[in-house]
Amino acid sequence: MKNKHKVSSAVNFGGWGWFLVLICIVYQMMYSAFAVDGINGYGASLAAYLSQVSGTEITSDMLTPIGIICCLLGLLFTTLVLKKGTKLVAVASCFGMAIAVFCFGRITNFTNYTIGLFFVQIFGTCLAFAVHHGFVGSWFPTLKGVVMGWTTMGLPLTSMILVPFVTWCFAGSWGWTGFCNALAVVLLVLGFVTLIFMTNTPEEKGCYPDNICPENRAHQDTREDLTRYFKTKYSIVDLLKNKSVWMIVIGFGIPWATTAGVMSQIIVRMMSTGYFADPFGPVAILSGCTLVGLIGSFCWGWLDTNIGTKRAGVFYNLAYVVFLIGMMFLHQMPVIMCTVLTACLCFTAGGIPNLMPSMVISKFGRYEFMSANRVCTPLATIIQSCGFAILVLGKSLGGGNNWFAGYGVFVVLCLIGAFVISRIDDKKESDDAAIEQELLEKAKSHSAK
Repeated sequence: MKNKHKVSSAVNFGGWGWFLVLICIVYQMMYSAFAVDGINGYGASLAAYLSQVSGTEITSDMLTPIGIICCLLGLLFTTLVLKKGTKLVAVASCFGMAIAVFCFGRITNFTNYTIGLFFVQIFGTCLAFAVHHGFVGSWFPTLKGVVMGWTTMGLPLTSMILVPFVTWCFAGSWGWTGFCNALAVVLLVLGFVTLIFMTNTPEEKGCYPDNICPENRAHQDTREDLTRYFKTKYSIVDLLKNKSVWMIVIGFGIPWATTAGVMSQIIVRMMSTGYFADPFGPVAILSGCTLVGLIGSFCWGWLDTNIGTKRAGVFYNLAYVVFLIGMMFLHQMPVIMCTVLTACLCFTAGGIPNLMPSMVISKFGRYEFMSANRVCTPLATIIQSCGFAILVLGKSLGGGNNWFAGYGVFVVLCLIGAFVISRIDDKKESDDAAIEQELLEKAKSHSAK
């Protein structure tokens, strides 16, 4: 990561840059293993296990991720990242999640499950959002789009790797306890790797942000970590009053809620067409389309980097409008469209985890990113957590189980999201170059003492 020429590449991140990307992929997988992707994949098996050990009937519909509560804690996580540094929070979250997952493997009733899931998702949410965004924002302030295109591949990878693994565990002697023990070990190793090898900034590794040494960089002859002299100018109240914050939250929170609502019910929607006698066909289609989600993660990141986050965000909302209209009439289309539209939705779902934080970096810059993100991410994820409720409400407003009305609500919301993003001012809220010059002066003054 020590090249001296400015480059723009989807792969030229340097050795330490790629190491960070791989670690962030694992962070995403650990979170997703116990979030919507994971529970949707093994919910039936886990419900049957809990029913057996507790002696009471528990269905997979009861195993809902505790999204909103954990999102509300997002403000605490992102503030800790800002105050204490990403690395410390990452290490604490890895070890905390390892303990929580180990205990989660020993649940014997629904109450134990709820309490265990709460603590597992607290630390998992921290890794997937506060820690992931903190590392990428600091290391890749301008290449953040394509980098997050790589790192968010951890979400669909969960469906491809961990869900089959937990299925194998249930089928053999390992069971739910063995699955959780295995992930607890992975989290412990991940914590020690983070502690030993990860750094808050690339400068601490003797590297440059974005793997680039810009010609106009104020301190191009040194790679001193200037962030230690930085103090944010924004309080939480300032951010809550900031127009750009709310436009980002609304513009990207809407398609995030759409992703949660539509993907959580996609198998049910395919079954409602009457084309399938049992869920095995829709499940096979969804499982096969997870690979498209990997491609989508990269493609949306590439698009972000090449046409700009604002344009990519508008296009993202409009893409959902097109696909949702197709889902409205799915029962009137050939059965092959179940596969085509599922693939399209998986492709689109792969983009939302990177576009919103990328917009925050674009608007607030590298130095103020973590400050702004401590408000943007929790607020947007609260909207995301309402996705399932929005779909249910839309269907009920249409007179019962009305998919046309349910998807219609999301179509209107995504049009609003596209409009809101299009109105975000291109002017930056903070200037990295000006901040860097100020920090350089502070560094020189500190050295002179």
